[in-house]
Amino acid sequence: MTYGSVLKWRFPFQERIEIRTPGARVLFLSVFVAAFVIFGILFSYNNINDVSDVTSIVLIQNKINSEHTGSQRVLKTLSRLQAETNVADDNNEFYKHVTTGVDNEAAIDEEDEEAESLDWGQEEVDMDLKSSGDGSGFGLSANESGDADVSAVIDWNDPRLDLLHMDRPEFSPRFKNPCWFEPLRTPDPYENNTFATFSPSAKRTLERLGEQWEEQYYLNDVKPTRLRCLPHFIIIGQPKCGSTDLFWKVAKHPDIVTPPIKELHWWSRSRQGRRFQYRKLIPLEDYVDMFDEAGSLILDRANNASLQGAMEPLDQIVTGEASVSTFWDNFEWPRYPENKGLAEPRYLIPHYIQHFIPDVKLILIVRDPVERMYSDYLYFHSKNKSADDFHEAASKAVSLYSSCVHTYGTRRCAYNNTLANQVRVRLRVGMYSVYMQDWLKLFPRQQFYIMRLEDYTKDPVYHVKQIYKFLSIRPIPRDKEKLISSSPKSNIRKPEDQELGAMHNKTRQLLADFYSTYNKDLAALIEDRRYLWLDS
Repeated sequence: MTYGSVLKWRFPFQERIEIRTPGARVLFLSVFVAAFVIFGILFSYNNINDVSDVTSIVLIQNKINSEHTGSQRVLKTLSRLQAETNVADDNNEFYKHVTTGVDNEAAIDEEDEEAESLDWGQEEVDMDLKSSGDGSGFGLSANESGDADVSAVIDWNDPRLDLLHMDRPEFSPRFKNPCWFEPLRTPDPYENNTFATFSPSAKRTLERLGEQWEEQYYLNDVKPTRLRCLPHFIIIGQPKCGSTDLFWKVAKHPDIVTPPIKELHWWSRSRQGRRFQYRKLIPLEDYVDMFDEAGSLILDRANNASLQGAMEPLDQIVTGEASVSTFWDNFEWPRYPENKGLAEPRYLIPHYIQHFIPDVKLILIVRDPVERMYSDYLYFHSKNKSADDFHEAASKAVSLYSSCVHTYGTRRCAYNNTLANQVRVRLRVGMYSVYMQDWLKLFPRQQFYIMRLEDYTKDPVYHVKQIYKFLSIRPIPRDKEKLISSSPKSNIRKPEDQELGAMHNKTRQLLADFYSTYNKDLAALIEDRRYLWLDS
């Protein structure tokens, strides 16, 4: 499934102006140059922010005149923007996005689709790379998080963060996907959606859906009802284990509708506003908005089946997402009231997911943790990469974690962020068994589809078809099966990273020794000796 082709930049309004004769071309060019000079003069005598604000409103007014005359929604948007021309930086950033143009957004979308995990993953690395000292102590106090104090930025008692005390929606038995009906209370339900502020894909999708809801809202005396949904499945991990490739291959199925962003990271990072330096939360309703397109399609198919007099089974359309931080990244656990004062977490991501989607299907793809960590290092570090540097970073990490585990115990060290911030490589991500134990306390084993990247790489079509069975959806049509086998791999190692070669043998042995205990525990937990990685 793709977001559409990426368009090359074209001259503004070229679809609306026909310039066929040389004289007309000269006249048009002269007018454009004159306008450019006038703009330059204004730019010299006025404040830059004021000019950009006015320019944005003029462009929006042009769009209104040409495309949306008489639209109540667009007139309301113009009025709101005009009223905000004196507002500072945040709105100026919004105006920049407005004036970027559709073609540039398409280019950004391609980047988002290819590297959404990079943006979020780099953020986590940046946080982990912050040094908290010389590494001589672990600082394992209950509420230390290893980064700057953000307690004054957001209120960690905000009810929007208190998921465990929110009521779970009553899902309709009419659908396979967990969905419920909800009245439309406003003609523009996506007006304040936070995902749309940083994702062009989400912005366009919600604008399109919003126009449909606005039309229904004003044309009907009875206010419409929309079908709201949570994901039927989540690919929960792990980074640098093939999750991006797996997600897009799974999404080839015609009954799977994906959100506009592959990596929402809501359960682990987005809801508490890590992307916004903890200054703005992303509430649950914004996350649910990401699945509204699936809800619309589910309801349309069900209504069409009813009109045709068909015996309607549970509707087959499902939706899901893939966020590789979901399995392991509980960075903020000490700040939540439910974990206040604890040395290690009591409530984690699986508790919040289980509260809302108890029957969700969980897909986990993992990799030999030694190879995963080297791939992670190459992918997220941009400077001074080498096998020697990796060995130095890995040696320090192994030393610190081994000492910590000996003193404090495995789980406490795996979830401690002060310790994570003392190292330059994400050693704890490969401690799979620690996180698996916590997930299995809340979800039965049959709700997991677990695979190794090493096996998936050998036969991706087989595993994708097995996942369709796991999701209880119909077999994929033959033509779609060919798309799975022929589609290129995603997020493969960059050529410059390939040139660095493999890690040193001494590094491989060091990491293999460290991870051996965790591999044994994982193999025992899921009763599969392949997860010892003896064939690596």
